[in-house]
Parts: sequence; structure tokens; C-alpha cells
Amino acid sequence: ETTEAPTTEEITTEEVTIVPNDGKPKKFFTLSFDDGITQDLKVIEILKKYDVTCVSFNINTGLYGANWDWVGPAIGDPTIPHQRFTEEELKTGIYDGYEVLVHTMNHPSLKNYDKRASQIKKEVGRDADNIEELTGVRPVGMAWPGGDTEYTDKTIELVLENTDIRFARGTTSTYNFELPEYFMKWMPTCSAIDPHCLTLAQQFIDAECTEDMLFYVWGHGYEQDLANSWDKFDLMIKTIAEAAEKDDSIVLVTNAEFYQLFKDEIPAWKE
Repeated sequence: ETTEAPTTEEITTEEVTIVPNDGKPKKFFTLSFDDGITQDLKVIEILKKYDVTCVSFNINTGLYGANWDWVGPAIGDPTIPHQRFTEEELKTGIYDGYEVLVHTMNHPSLKNYDKRASQIKKEVGRDADNIEELTGVRPVGMAWPGGDTEYTDKTIELVLENTDIRFARGTTSTYNFELPEYFMKWMPTCSAIDPHCLTLAQQFIDAECTEDMLFYVWGHGYEQDLANSWDKFDLMIKTIAEAAEKDDSIVLVTNAEFYQLFKDEIPAWKE
């Protein structure tokens, strides 16, 4: 079943027009990066190079300044850092102009709290409160910490019942451009270091736009270090940005902007 973009009036978020109201199908592109780590500076540097802001950074406000020095050895390269920004660093405006979303306070496996709604409220709801205080914008979305093995249907229900969160990104690649069935189990097209990412980007650009499409790329900045793929990421952003300049059917959106466009068409979760 095809989900069509709203056509009643222009949709705006924060007084910025997301998509023109011409009634035509669109090809939407969005990004998200997790953990609030220092490699995000390189992500931002590349995005600024091409004047791209269609990214959501998912951060853990209970882990400000945390150095997860076990990550490098765990992924096979002890030289790769996993250093989160401190609260003071973030207050200097590192993410100014970019969307910041919830990744929980302390990055736990949320399925462990399926019988402890108060802990869900603390991990998810308090992270949202802190992000609102930091950015001035109340987040309505998140990325599931730990990936798709670390939450259950019950976890989803508890998040919906106890917080304002209405969309949540998983980690399982779809390798397609279909819109999500449910916003609380929103799967990306692929990761930013996936060997198919550039090919998918070109397929997305070349595709005939007969219905609304979504190309969703996610990742962690440290993975770019591990895969030595910053140049490929740069090329992907350049390719998409240049295509969007030439083709008005390609629309660059943040996660929350896409949600605002389709929240009346795509349910958060099973009714």
C-alpha cells in the first residue's frame, strides 16, 4: 500500500518548510548517528561541506564525557577512540543547527526493564528532558540502544505509555527505500559503512519516483574510523546533495521532519 505525502498544506517544523505541497511523490533522504562521540565532529564537517543538515544525532545524557575505551579493542583496533562529549562541550554548540534525539540516559538493554516501567521512564524520558534543556527542542524520537536484539514489543509499549517518544530507529538494514510500517520499529536502509551504501545511493537517485521513497542511512562515527571510509561517506553526501540540487523530487529531511510529515499516515505501533 502506497503512503502518499500530505497535500493539504505545506508542512513546517520550526518554521522551516520541509517539502513543497505539489502533490507529487518524493524521495526522502535522512541520516542518524549514535552515542554523541567525538567523531561526530568529522560527520558535521562533511555535512557542512555540502550544506546538508538532514541528520539526527542520538545521545546519552547520562554518559557525558564517558570514555568507552573497551570499544576499540572489541572491534579489533585499540587505537580507535569512543569518547563522548562532555556536557560543557555540548553547551558550546557542537550540535547547533542539527537535530538531537534520545538514545537513553545510560545506553542499557531496555528489554531488561520490561517489568520496570519506572526505569524506562528514567532512561528514555529523562534523556528527552535533558536534550530539551540542552537544545530547546523537545525530542519525539530515539534510536534503540544496542540494536534490535535489546528491546521487545513490551519495551515499545512501555516507551509509548511512559514517554513522549513516538518513533525509534533500529539497526537492521532493509536494503530498500520503502517507508516504515511502524515508526517505533523504524529500520534503516543501511549503515554508513555498508559496502552497498554508495550503490544504494545511486539507485535511489536514479529511481523513478512513482511513490514516496525513503533512503535512511545510520551509523556511529567510530565505525568510519574502523572501516577507513570517511572518503566514501563524503562521496555519498556529495552525491546526494548534488542530486537534490538538480531534482526537486529528492528531499533531505531529519528523522523528526520525516515523522512530522507521515505521523498521520504511519502508526507509531500496532493498534
